[in-house]
Amino acid sequence: MNPLARTLSAFRSDKGLKGQLLRGGVGSLAVKLGSTLLNVILAVVLARTLGAEGFGIYSFVFALITILAIPAQMGLPNLVVRETAKAQAHEDWSLIKGLWRWSTLMALAMSVALMVLGGVAAWLFATRLPDGGLVVFYWGLILIPLVALGNLRGAALRGLRHVVQGQLPEFILRPAFLILLVLGAHFGLSTHALSASDAMMLHALASLIAFVIGAWLLLRARPAALLSEPGSKSHPRAWLASALPLALFTGVQVVNMNVGLVTTGMLSSNEEVGFLRIALQGATLVSLGLAAANMVASPYIAQMIESRDLERLQSFLTYTARIVTIISIPIIVAYVFLGKELISIVFGRTFSPAYVPLIILVFGQLWNSIMSSNDVLLNMAGRERIAVRGVIAGTLVNCFFCVAFIPNFGASGAAAAFSASLFVWNTYLWLKARQLLNLDTSAIAWPPLRKRSALKES
Repeated sequence: MNPLARTLSAFRSDKGLKGQLLRGGVGSLAVKLGSTLLNVILAVVLARTLGAEGFGIYSFVFALITILAIPAQMGLPNLVVRETAKAQAHEDWSLIKGLWRWSTLMALAMSVALMVLGGVAAWLFATRLPDGGLVVFYWGLILIPLVALGNLRGAALRGLRHVVQGQLPEFILRPAFLILLVLGAHFGLSTHALSASDAMMLHALASLIAFVIGAWLLLRARPAALLSEPGSKSHPRAWLASALPLALFTGVQVVNMNVGLVTTGMLSSNEEVGFLRIALQGATLVSLGLAAANMVASPYIAQMIESRDLERLQSFLTYTARIVTIISIPIIVAYVFLGKELISIVFGRTFSPAYVPLIILVFGQLWNSIMSSNDVLLNMAGRERIAVRGVIAGTLVNCFFCVAFIPNFGASGAAAAFSASLFVWNTYLWLKARQLLNLDTSAIAWPPLRKRSALKES
């Protein structure tokens, strides 16, 4: 039995905390697979109903809203998960009530401020938006508080150890409801075709429905002692100080994922934005194995770091990376030889130009798979700052090449910029993991590292 199988088998046999971690990981894996499938279906439905230009406008505005909404959450979901779990362990119900109230008020205040600033900025720079983009943007602003508050409800559920329920509203229900609403509107509207503003309005409605369901799930999951707790207490300064570093890593990742779409919308055409969105959506299938592996592997990595079982950890990392890489290769081969036909069949021939940026992106994701769980390893080992530096470096590379390549190459230039960012980011973190932890996260795992005795101290 290989080291990965031995590790998983050991955790499966544990009916306590480790068994809970495995079950939560399997549930999260199912949610991730379902979310990826739903988002692919959603992209197909939107591309088919809106057409290349309408889908491009929708994608451009949604990327803008996604970046604009980053400050609304400020790392609060991660903070709520952590502090809720800690407070529940000590049965400090008043602290949980104070935490939830404070985080909700903070997210709501930031969301309102961002909506006002975004609305004024859109009105002032309306000429820079695509035709019809202003109305789409105003509908998109409604997503900011709905998504921010929805993520907090999910974080509270995860903090109470309802891991799968905490992910269902945002990752499963929201895209599922949007698919149903778009299809219903498309086949129900006889007077005019569905527009980008209609799609964004329906997105806001789907987000509202998902938020209401998430709030109901949290209401049902609250412990009886929490319901009966009369008072609340809070530590706003300490919470804010903890939330800001947590926000940085996630925020930079979001910018890195969306900067290509925004820059393409500003420097190229709406159609090119649509091509890039299709290519990005297709490329996520290559990284699906890595995302799923990271969800399941994180607690195991943390446990082996804590126990200083580094030889076993190295074997676990190597086997995980090789499995992830093996999973990604058949998808890449299928894209290379059948990608153009697949795009034409699934999305329509109008979107066939997405083939070139898709191929560029899948090779960037291949490197991502080969380097595997470097960011997870560094985060679990308490080297979050190193992980943040790597993501920032990759994002800066992405921004630079977007500006350099997109005017001449459109979606293909944006894809090249994003793949370059993945190469820089992953190579940097891989080297840092070898240097600081004496561990190799890659599928190659070469040259051999020196003998491990303990994690190297800072």
